[in-house]
Amino acid sequence: MAPGKRKIQRRRSSSARSRCQQRNRRKNNLLLKAFEFCQECDANVSLMIRLRHNGQIVIFNSDDRWHPSAEQLSNRLQDTYYPVPKYVTWEELAARYAS
Repeated sequence: MAPGKRKIQRRRSSSARSRCQQRNRRKNNLLLKAFEFCQECDANVSLMIRLRHNGQIVIFNSDDRWHPSAEQLSNRLQDTYYPVPKYVTWEELAARYAS
């Protein structure tokens, strides 16, 4: 018989520094998975992450011709949103993760 499902306990970090490190690690893992999916599956991926604690937005769009483009997003978000969204480009991720 297969073992039953076990509930995974989510451990809440106690210090602000460890929560920040965990948040950055998870954000970087999401960007890595989006980059790998683009490469291996020949797909276009658009990923937008908004952090609730400070409102920071990180945007990855694998193809600028694919909707929504960076120009369209920047026109909407930069005029009305603070802090200014951070755009992650394909070249940045290729330099960071390509082997």
